[in-house]
Amino acid sequence: MSPTCQISGEEFSVSALEQSLREKMGAAPPTVKPMYRIRHLGAFWQHWYLHSRTCDESGKNIISPLRPDCPYPVWHKSVWLEKANPPGADFDFEKPFFEQAWELFQQCPIPHNLGTHSENCEYTDDWWHSKNCYLSHCGYKCEDLKYCYRVIGTKDAQFCVFTFDSELCIDAVNCERCYESVYLLSCKQVRSSAFLYDCRNCTDCMFCFNLRNKQYCFGNQQLTKEEYFAKKAEWDLLNNQRYEQAKFYFSEMLKTMAWHRALEIDRSDLARGNFLMNVSNCQDCFFTSDTEESVNVVRSGVDINNCLDFVSNGATAELCFQTIGCGIGAYHIQNCCHVYNSSSFCEYSFNLERCTHCFGCCGLVGKKFHIFNKPYSEAEYHKLKNQIITHMKASGEYGQYFPGYFSPVPYTESWSHFYWPLNREEGEREGFRFQPELSSELDSKNFIKDIPAIGSTPNTYWDEIAKKPFQLIQKDIDFSHRIGAPAPYTYYMRRLQENFSWLFYDGELRITKCGKTGKEIDTNWPTEYDGRILCEEEYLKVIG
Repeated sequence: MSPTCQISGEEFSVSALEQSLREKMGAAPPTVKPMYRIRHLGAFWQHWYLHSRTCDESGKNIISPLRPDCPYPVWHKSVWLEKANPPGADFDFEKPFFEQAWELFQQCPIPHNLGTHSENCEYTDDWWHSKNCYLSHCGYKCEDLKYCYRVIGTKDAQFCVFTFDSELCIDAVNCERCYESVYLLSCKQVRSSAFLYDCRNCTDCMFCFNLRNKQYCFGNQQLTKEEYFAKKAEWDLLNNQRYEQAKFYFSEMLKTMAWHRALEIDRSDLARGNFLMNVSNCQDCFFTSDTEESVNVVRSGVDINNCLDFVSNGATAELCFQTIGCGIGAYHIQNCCHVYNSSSFCEYSFNLERCTHCFGCCGLVGKKFHIFNKPYSEAEYHKLKNQIITHMKASGEYGQYFPGYFSPVPYTESWSHFYWPLNREEGEREGFRFQPELSSELDSKNFIKDIPAIGSTPNTYWDEIAKKPFQLIQKDIDFSHRIGAPAPYTYYMRRLQENFSWLFYDGELRITKCGKTGKEIDTNWPTEYDGRILCEEEYLKVIG
């Protein structure tokens, strides 16, 4: 099956597995490529930004990824869980579904952020079971973190991305079980090191790549202990200008000297995608683990089964289609956003918790057999739901996801904007909202522009590239001296996104050739790394 994408005009293939899942879920054949389906879903995932605003119920000041001009009423999550009682409406068969849903949903309060069971983590989002964390996003069971993204079980760290079970690290990306180290990429069990790529079980190494079980190596050369520390001393990494030079040297090392595994797929069978662990019979899946029989799944947790077009969903989900931010016991959820915590049999709904058999609902907690937030008997519910589906099929709405303007954030503050930036004209043409033009309320002349090479003076500085101010406080200076890396010298999100960009992904795999055998292989590595990308067999030979 090879339909033509309605956005790009390109033909794309639909696998037998995807066709089987669509039949199982009653979903129509796709009309756009998987990448564009993911882009649309990801536009509903609030990302990167935190705003000071008021809770629309209590009037108290809160920190939220949802802007003050969010089209939905925004309540602090604890208030929402306790008092959620949004208005309802009757369905009008003379009007389109989405028109009525938008009119209703704008009256329904939604929670101010994702996450729960954290202590002293007010300035975070999508943050779970953690304590003492600040300006961080997407974390679980972490302590004493600043400026981190997508971290689990990590302590005392800054500017770490996709880093797990690590401690005392700065600028670690895609790393596991690392300690007291600086600027690591795709490393495991590394200690007291700096600027390493694809190293395992290494200690006291610097500017190295593809190493296993080494100590006192510099530039992949084995040195004595004394020689190593003498070479290391030549790089004063507390100096942010010297640190930037080290980053440039590291990036050039990756392009010209290091070898790259084409795809990071481990302990998996019949898996196509990248950054996969413990998956079976999955296609076009990325940043996913412990998943079976699924297609087009991105950034999802463990125990995912029979899911399709599934983004940013938590652990334990089955038979879910075209959803964003669903999971934690989700079953048979379709065309929904943030429907979670043991919810089941929900369609076309937004921000539900512990709900079952809900259709076209928003902002409910612990409800069942509701349509447009109104309760029905079980028999009435199924009869009316089937009538609405027939109505939606006639209008061409059924099977389509919510239009972009339903997103609680403008496109530029969504997950998708990082991967697929659109200008205002492009985005609005596809239905996404954009925030108002920036005002001049932040005047750069009110902040210090001359950032010291070695951060020794707490103050508020101006990042000219990000056009944002940032604070340098004594605790950050003390931490940097402890680790041997510069104190923050940019707006935190700029540095965090630079680190995140090392995890190459654009929604698709491309074909290149193995740098040693010349055979065709799939990869996400950009073209400038061609010639250094290896098939799995040759990569295993390199790392020995």
